[in-house]
Amino acid sequence: MKVQAETLISRFLRTYRDVFSNKDFMRMLVKMGVHASREECEDYLHTSSCVFALKDNVYITRAGAFTNQWFSFKPTRYEVEKNVFAAGGRCMPFVDPEMLPSALTFIYKGEMLAYESVEFDNGAAGDLFALYGSEFASQYIAADPANAGMDLALQDFELPPKVRLTCNSLKPLVKYCGFKFGDRILCRVADWDLGYVEVMPIKRDNNVMQMRADDLERQGWYERLEKILLENFDLTGPCSSIEEQLAVVFLNNSKMLCTSECGSVEEFLAQSRKVAYEPFGVETRLWRSGEDVPAIGKWNELAEDDEISDAEEHFLNDLAVTDYVLDAYIEDQLFNKKYEPEKIVAQILPKDIHLTAAEKHFFLLHVNARHDIINKTYNWFADFSIGPLRHRALALYRETSSLIFEIDRSATNLERYPQQGLVILSQIFSHVMHILEMLEFEPMNAAKDIDEIELSLEGMECNFEGISSELIDVVESEKRRGFVVIK
Repeated sequence: MKVQAETLISRFLRTYRDVFSNKDFMRMLVKMGVHASREECEDYLHTSSCVFALKDNVYITRAGAFTNQWFSFKPTRYEVEKNVFAAGGRCMPFVDPEMLPSALTFIYKGEMLAYESVEFDNGAAGDLFALYGSEFASQYIAADPANAGMDLALQDFELPPKVRLTCNSLKPLVKYCGFKFGDRILCRVADWDLGYVEVMPIKRDNNVMQMRADDLERQGWYERLEKILLENFDLTGPCSSIEEQLAVVFLNNSKMLCTSECGSVEEFLAQSRKVAYEPFGVETRLWRSGEDVPAIGKWNELAEDDEISDAEEHFLNDLAVTDYVLDAYIEDQLFNKKYEPEKIVAQILPKDIHLTAAEKHFFLLHVNARHDIINKTYNWFADFSIGPLRHRALALYRETSSLIFEIDRSATNLERYPQQGLVILSQIFSHVMHILEMLEFEPMNAAKDIDEIELSLEGMECNFEGISSELIDVVESEKRRGFVVIK
């Protein structure tokens, strides 16, 4: 796909606000000079982080789903004392999840609220970013330009006692409406692509003991959100993040939740007794308070007529779209100044998969073709710093992918497996794939983040060692269940 076409497609998916079909998308591509099949278009749309798939084969972009939808939050006492507010996770899921909160632009009465760098206790800062999960909050805080130069890797990923956050000024709201602690800020996204958010103050009654009509409506809002979340846990499960959990909820229930009398997710979590932050492997999700977040449920159950033997077919299909893993194996051998294509094939495939002669021949042709392309530009000296990291990542990829395949192939009932072990295995596999992808497509950035990647790999290796034995024991038990003694 040409660079210009990719830019235009990205522009379309980041700004188009109406519902559209696969055919509409195909017609738009044709106008750009890009010809793609219906299946290719569907794959592209289903994998795009900017698009939601709706019923009846139609789609809507995040810009279309969340532009002009109401949400709100209440600044803390400390923020009001400093005449600022920090975005943190308060705009989730209405803004671009790839955009740092510090990059959002807030507008009041047509004017941009000025940026200010303000010092916070690390705990107070962490609370503002809690919706990203405690495992990621510190990374978002460290990525704030106000903390330029902070190296979390050198501090074992622990924040110092004091941090700084890029905030937005409350002074215009104080000047024009006497904004004070307890008042609310009502927001709506004006431009999703650019991260522009319009704000308007909602004043609290001077008599704090008196309930107004909007206070009663807001309490009803909290009750509706709780009911919807609890129902959604059964339908969509833990999703890939808290952000995705909230995006699904607000997308499907915008008429009930995106009202001018809305509350905030952070206030809801502070008062709810039924929904809370719960650990999900090495991550965090919203879930029923006090309950373990399960790895399996209605959202990912296989149909009863699915064959366990399909695991091999699924694995091989997945293999066809992960060329960067193949490239990583080739570069690993080039780094070690050798080339053994048959060994690459054996390393990529799980131990018990056996290809036919024709399949192996085709695979080797593909490996050789990729090797010829990579070898022309491979630079051993440029690869010197990340070569060892790639080797470690590939070793972990091999271990995790083989165990996942064994579980897929032998499991007749995933409920027999330790649920947190399954979750952590899935997360390790996802994270190691991300590292391999970064090493292949962003080697310069990877070279800058060597310390962070090494620590991340060390943590994943330790976690895998901690869960693999128990999972392997269940795999062996499941295999024995599959044997039948014939008399």
